[in-house]
Amino acid sequence: MLVTSNTNELDVKVAINSTPKGNLYALWMICFPLIVTAMSGSLMHFLDRIILAKYDTNSMIVATTAGNIAYIFQFGAMSIAMIAEVFVGQFNGAGQYKNVGQPVWQMIWFSIICAFIMIPLGLFGQSFFIPETLAEEGNAYFKWMMIFGASYPLVGALTGFFVGRGHIKAIAYSVIFANILNLILVCLLVYGVSDYIPEMGAQGAAIATGIAELTVAIGLFIFFLHTSNRKKYHTHQWRFNKVLFFKCIKVGVPNSIGHMAGTAAWAFVMYMLAQRSFDHVTVVTIGFSIWMLFSFITEGLQMGVTAVTSNFIGAKKWDHVSTTLMTGLQLQLILAMLLAIPLVVFPEPLINFFIPMDDNTHDLVHLKDLIKYSCRWLWLAYVFDGMTWVIDGILTAAADTRFIMLMNSLGTWVFCLVPIYLFVVKLEGSPLLTMKLITIFCIVHFACYFFRYKSKKWKKHGLICN
Repeated sequence: MLVTSNTNELDVKVAINSTPKGNLYALWMICFPLIVTAMSGSLMHFLDRIILAKYDTNSMIVATTAGNIAYIFQFGAMSIAMIAEVFVGQFNGAGQYKNVGQPVWQMIWFSIICAFIMIPLGLFGQSFFIPETLAEEGNAYFKWMMIFGASYPLVGALTGFFVGRGHIKAIAYSVIFANILNLILVCLLVYGVSDYIPEMGAQGAAIATGIAELTVAIGLFIFFLHTSNRKKYHTHQWRFNKVLFFKCIKVGVPNSIGHMAGTAAWAFVMYMLAQRSFDHVTVVTIGFSIWMLFSFITEGLQMGVTAVTSNFIGAKKWDHVSTTLMTGLQLQLILAMLLAIPLVVFPEPLINFFIPMDDNTHDLVHLKDLIKYSCRWLWLAYVFDGMTWVIDGILTAAADTRFIMLMNSLGTWVFCLVPIYLFVVKLEGSPLLTMKLITIFCIVHFACYFFRYKSKKWKKHGLICN
């Protein structure tokens, strides 16, 4: 059984069934709740973009560009904090339940440290990060995203406690409530309410998202300190553990550097395209917004694979890892086939979310056609990116984070940003060429990850919970 009768938790320590059909079903039962939960988070950001697009297209571009810059810090810190999932999974797999809460607390302390860095950057650092052309709205958006920035690693640390054990009900409750709150706040703060709330535009969206993310953190923290968790996992042991703290940092920092460098590359791509033309930046902005909408699938799948693999490594069941990989790749391909319906077969409904349906001027008709064709390339990129994240989940569980750092930093800049600069900016390539180059990058990225897994070098990092 995948669900224990007395706790209603997913038992990620149970070996995946031996038949291919059983493998697929078992991993799906573990990943599906994580995918649904991640979908709520993706939907939050997607709805923000939709509301801003209806409010003002320029505000949507500002939020995407300034948001990508803020994400460098937020998700960089979150990548470090989420390494708690690996430690939790390995402790759980090894049956060391009294140690499960300790890595989570170390990453909570790390989140508090991040607040003392992010808040000053938000208050005083806008001019260093936001392009002058977007400063009017971009500075305020960046400021509020950074003020609430430490809530992201805090959510990452607490999420690791639940995902590492395969128990995500608390995450689902917190995220669903936060989504409802975010939707209400975005509508109120972006458009304003007569004489009561001023119209804030992009700034209002940033404040709403920040409050919602902080709400998730508070909700998870309450569940984390529940009596049953204090009794079994010692979640009340809050003291700073220097050895464990730096062990988490050692494993998490390379992963974070890679994701920060990768996010920085994407932010720089947006900056270059904003200088290139309105069509260039709009096509990629809408493409990224659609990607963000469906990123919950790869995010949930990667988290599930990491949880399962880390438990298997903790239990020293290495032979189950290869089964998890093949099953994860199969599951990704099945989900990608379903995703072809809104991206390849019927992309118009998605496009109409961003471009007014009743506006058929020549420029907008041309822009709609560009976005329609870019969706096909976006889907192909998504196929390979999703398979990359499956392997990423295994490498993360095995603490092979230095390779992840190399590929997400150097790989993104060399295989993605440089070609876009050369062929789209310098040689004045079309907006559609940008999406083609991004697709080629995703294919190369997957090939590098696959060869890394086949080399088995990741096994030398092995068990880290001892």
